Amino acid sequence: MPRIIRRRPITNHYDMGRDPGPPRSEQQPFRTPTRTPRLLLSRPGTHPDHVDGGWWPWTSNLTAELHDLISVLTPRLGPTARISFDWNAVSLTQRRIDNYDGIALHGPDTGQPAGVMHLIGTNGAQMTLLVIPADTPPALADSQLRRASGMSLPPSAHQRQNR
Repeated sequence: MPRIIRRRPITNHYDMGRDPGPPRSEQQPFRTPTRTPRLLLSRPGTHPDHVDGGWWPWTSNLTAELHDLISVLTPRLGPTARISFDWNAVSLTQRRIDNYDGIALHGPDTGQPAGVMHLIGTNGAQMTLLVIPADTPPALADSQLRRASGMSLPPSAHQRQNR
């Protein structure tokens, strides 16, 4: 009979030392992410007029992954107050059944490009992320994440793009 190996989710944010039990409320800070977000950020202050990085969600239900995303952004953004994005129907439907968590979701701001998410912290800090569709092929998503974060592409990726 094959052995079943249960793996712990990978965590990489400030809350690792806290009690891993359920949160005391649905408010921030949220508990340890259930899945580590596929996120790549630029160094703070390196892209003042562009996006601050890229997020490649696991599914098309973005609101189901928001708490995990916000958990890893909290050290840089602080508690999140508002998120503007062009939400899809799946995400909006899910959001209606979630408990209130203190985060206001809005449609895109005036002039906000499609596929770009604006996050605003309760302290006024702001972050802009390129949201890469969940069904994007991994190699293409990787290059988009790197470009959004200002990281250079590996040499082999440059060669493929220049063909």
